[in-house]
Amino acid sequence: MQVSLVNRYLAHKQHLLPASCLADVVQIARDVAALHATDAVGPYLSLWTRTRNFQRQTLEDALYSRRELSRVHCMRTTLHVVPSADVPYFFQAYAERRIQVERDGAALLVLAGLCHENDAGKRLKKLHHQVMSVLTRKGSCTVRKISQAVPDLEAKIRHSVGKPYEGEFSVGSRLIPDMCTLGLLVRTRPSGTWRSNLYEYAAFSNWLPDVALNSVSPRQARVWLVQRYLSAFGPATLDDVLWWTGFSKGQAKEALKTLGSTVVEMSIESFDNYLLLADDVQRLHDLALPDVHSVFFLPGLDPYIMGYHDRRRFLTPEHHAKIFDRAGNAMPTVWASGRVVGAWGQRKDGSVIYGLFEPVDKKDKALLASEARRLESFLGGEYLAPRTQTPFTRALGKERYGSRKDIPTL
Repeated sequence: MQVSLVNRYLAHKQHLLPASCLADVVQIARDVAALHATDAVGPYLSLWTRTRNFQRQTLEDALYSRRELSRVHCMRTTLHVVPSADVPYFFQAYAERRIQVERDGAALLVLAGLCHENDAGKRLKKLHHQVMSVLTRKGSCTVRKISQAVPDLEAKIRHSVGKPYEGEFSVGSRLIPDMCTLGLLVRTRPSGTWRSNLYEYAAFSNWLPDVALNSVSPRQARVWLVQRYLSAFGPATLDDVLWWTGFSKGQAKEALKTLGSTVVEMSIESFDNYLLLADDVQRLHDLALPDVHSVFFLPGLDPYIMGYHDRRRFLTPEHHAKIFDRAGNAMPTVWASGRVVGAWGQRKDGSVIYGLFEPVDKKDKALLASEARRLESFLGGEYLAPRTQTPFTRALGKERYGSRKDIPTL
């Protein structure tokens, strides 16, 4: 199978081609498995790319009015936006993590001097109960407001003592988000603009009363998640499955064994041992997409680029360090013909700037300039400060890349 055909098929499945864009943001979230939400603006930009005429209010209605989407910690212990109906699967797939979260919470109380080690478990449960009582009385609240009502949560802990980045954090700033991992709370609206990561919290049972977290077992959830991953990202390797899910090799292999003949192996040019759902095989072979130029801009940490451990199909190894930082975080990327050809960013005035490290033809250059203007219009002059950068993306804002007529190519 040709790499170019596979890349077009994946872009189609990920709703990144003009012919596959959707208006239903919940369906998009389901089809891409989950929207990465470590950066608050990430889900907005991922949906903007996949939805023509996307408005921020569309996502906010799905999150806060209809509550058909929710934020949860799941893959690789990071925050994602997922369909609310699927939350039990994402929750139970990482059931083992909750044991460690409770242990860490108890240890935190001891470190803060709030109790002795022998009493830490009981004290933790008491604090959980107090938090739930506050939210029952007041409704959704920020960490600050909850902590004002539960003074023990305001206790401070010093970290990195003696180092240049020494500082402190409050017990509540750790304990309350951990209650989401335990299935007690859920993140609701941000306290501020769409760029804010300071969320309000609500009791899970009040915010999503029809979602039963214990409706599936951890094993069922892991099988479901591997199937959902392959549906969104297949063909993919076992290493890709391990990278994306964060499962142990034993857990992943057990899930694949359970899926049995619904998963098949295939080769992509010189690359072997790719996994694909059997239902996708014929679709891939029968793919009949218009042979047109297509380009798209993805935000940092977009689910498509973060879905694979091995990115050689769409990014050559020599350019890897331009797009990924040392922690494996993807920068905002520019794509043409199914491959990463550059990166994009902004100047402080909100204008969009991009640079290319792969050559593109005249038609793609025109499309990229048009897409950059469309993105600039969506952002409306707001500057989104990058969470992290590589030397390549840091250089985009320098004067030598000062206009779209001066697109750097290597």
